[in-house]
Amino acid sequence: MVAPVVLITAGAILSNGLLTIYAAVNDRMRILNLECRRLITGPDGTLRTPAQLPPLVAERVTEIRRQLPLLLRRHQLIHNAILLIFSGVAVLVLSVIAIAAAVTGHSDAGAIAALALVLAGTVVILGGLVCAARSLAMSRNAIEYEVSRTLSLGAGSSG
Repeated sequence: MVAPVVLITAGAILSNGLLTIYAAVNDRMRILNLECRRLITGPDGTLRTPAQLPPLVAERVTEIRRQLPLLLRRHQLIHNAILLIFSGVAVLVLSVIAIAAAVTGHSDAGAIAALALVLAGTVVILGGLVCAARSLAMSRNAIEYEVSRTLSLGAGSSG
């Protein structure tokens, strides 16, 4: 009965960390979205076309419009990871109940079912970890894009 309990605790710790990352990505998307809206809104409240924007403002709007889909995809992966880990923890909780029922009822079939639940819960948590790893792998894309664009600004004009 120790293995499922340890996995439940690990799942809770993992999901807590992922919830923090999820909130940070969410906040970053909201900030970028607000910045883009402010940049493209004229003094009279109308939306300006890219041709009406000063060059540096147009560049920033382009950067934001490139970053938001990357962040949205990352946000979705973290979302999926959290849901999978929560689901895995729920299956592990059921396995603890099944273990208790199998032990008190001296049931071989119950023990096999409990083992299947432990294995299923572990696999579901592993799926959540895969989603989290994919999110981490792509987390650098948005900032790498922004920094490379900024470094390229005026690159041809330096002597």
